[in-house]
Amino acid sequence: MFFNTSINASERFRFYMDGSLTESNASHEEFVFEMPEEHPANADVSFDNMPGYSDLDYRMLSLTYGASFQIDRDSRLYGSITVMDLDDGQPYVYGDLDGKLTIYSAGMTVDF
Repeated sequence: MFFNTSINASERFRFYMDGSLTESNASHEEFVFEMPEEHPANADVSFDNMPGYSDLDYRMLSLTYGASFQIDRDSRLYGSITVMDLDDGQPYVYGDLDGKLTIYSAGMTVDF
């Protein structure tokens, strides 16, 4: 799900906000691998735990708040803050990946 909104506070000043919510789920069914009668000695790998390794459940919320100011016809200053929040519903293989990230950005655009 994604949304975007923009408010022109004045002729030169604008506020904006973007947001997205992403949910990802994935898993494997039981994996059946029949070993041939003649096989190398080190080929006794078990796939019994594979469904548990592949049980993925992530949810990420991302929000960006920003503002821009038009200096003149060809240039604009901007600044924004992006906050991301990841929720790992099934921490297993790589550990618990829950976390938050905040990104600050500022800059200037020039048309020519």
